Amino acid sequence: MTRTTDSTRRHFLKASGVLMALPFMESLSWATTRQGKQPPRLLYVYMPNGVHIPAWMPKTKLSGQPDNQGHHGLLPETLPPSLKPLEEWRSSFSLLTGLTADKARANGDGPGDHARAAAAYLTGVQPKKADGAVLLGKSADQIAADYLGQSSPFRSLQLGCEPAGNAGECDSGYACAYSGNISWQNETTPTTKEIDPRKVFDRLFRNNNSAAGQDRLKTFQRRKSILDAIRNDAKTMAAGLTAEDRHKLEEYLTGIRELERRLQLEETKIETSVADDQRPTKLPKDFKNHIKLLIDMLALAFQTDMTRVATLMFGNEGSNRRYLEIGVPGGHHSATHHKGETNLIKQVCSINTLHSKAFGYLLNKFSETHVDGQPILNSTAVIYGSGIADGNRHDHHALPILLAGGQDLGIKPGQLREYKKNTPIGNLHQELLRRLQVPATQLGDATGFLPGLDS
Repeated sequence: MTRTTDSTRRHFLKASGVLMALPFMESLSWATTRQGKQPPRLLYVYMPNGVHIPAWMPKTKLSGQPDNQGHHGLLPETLPPSLKPLEEWRSSFSLLTGLTADKARANGDGPGDHARAAAAYLTGVQPKKADGAVLLGKSADQIAADYLGQSSPFRSLQLGCEPAGNAGECDSGYACAYSGNISWQNETTPTTKEIDPRKVFDRLFRNNNSAAGQDRLKTFQRRKSILDAIRNDAKTMAAGLTAEDRHKLEEYLTGIRELERRLQLEETKIETSVADDQRPTKLPKDFKNHIKLLIDMLALAFQTDMTRVATLMFGNEGSNRRYLEIGVPGGHHSATHHKGETNLIKQVCSINTLHSKAFGYLLNKFSETHVDGQPILNSTAVIYGSGIADGNRHDHHALPILLAGGQDLGIKPGQLREYKKNTPIGNLHQELLRRLQVPATQLGDATGFLPGLDS
């Protein structure tokens, strides 16, 4: 009898091992976890070309010199001009200062700050000039996607207002891929970015005929096949078991049947859960309407649990986009090199303010979009910032960084936190990965975690 029990245990553990290869299967009831809470999510929102620091950074100074723990206080009652659109959301975000992207600095490699700024922002790795080729590292969002993405149809979602333009050289010998992407699957491959909201919608909800859709259906079929194998394997073990063991086995099979039901529901919901009238009808030419549609798609993707990790680029690094809708006739990048010229400074501030309005729209959308009666903002850590601080000087220290949402992750908003000079921004990324319960990993030049986000 002992031999039979041992053999049965080995078979059962083997079957369980297959099941464990499908993490978080209990959460396939769409946007709920085993504890009945929303799943954790991560979103990076990137603004190119830095900001005009005097109009963006609060003048309030915290007393003393910050140490490794940082100093903190409440956000000032009056936000600086470029952050004015976020006044009503001041209780939903914190401003972090002192963080640095050291690998965006030249470090002996000459000009090319814009390419390095985007490339190093989520990787903490010094990009290489290699005749248009790339050599970088996996980004923080993709490290999160390796873990969180196992529980949703899409590992991650990358959106932006400008195409990446991955071919050729764009910035002082650096590959264009560096300037056009912040998300990297590995040291040589950026994660594909989509700019058309219509294509985003179809990819997520209507495009089972596409390659991505076919891959998704194959994944469902593979999961079903695995469950069939587990069920059949378990039935063969029934002979010779005690009544107590047969009862345990029946409970196990009941769980398998429930997983099958949820898989069928998941496959159906992909085509029916989002109404056709939510599909965008065009690709807007102006930034304001374009970014709103992309944010709407992000909110839908998180609400329906199609993905739990995403990036959104307001523009590529070095972007010279003209914002005619706000009276800025010249290019964005050109204006940032103002050399103190008043008119150009005003243009930069107007663009910074427009971007803040867009981020305010995101906070509003994520607050209004609910799952199980709770806003998705509560369970989503949202980082808004740039790999360049002052666009005129190409600084990479004291970066403009806002951290919003994430209350369910223990993040306390409404703070102004100052960290010791040259604290790696990778410490922020690693802290968020830790809060998302992503297995520990070393990200680029990070030196540890970032304390104080819950103080």
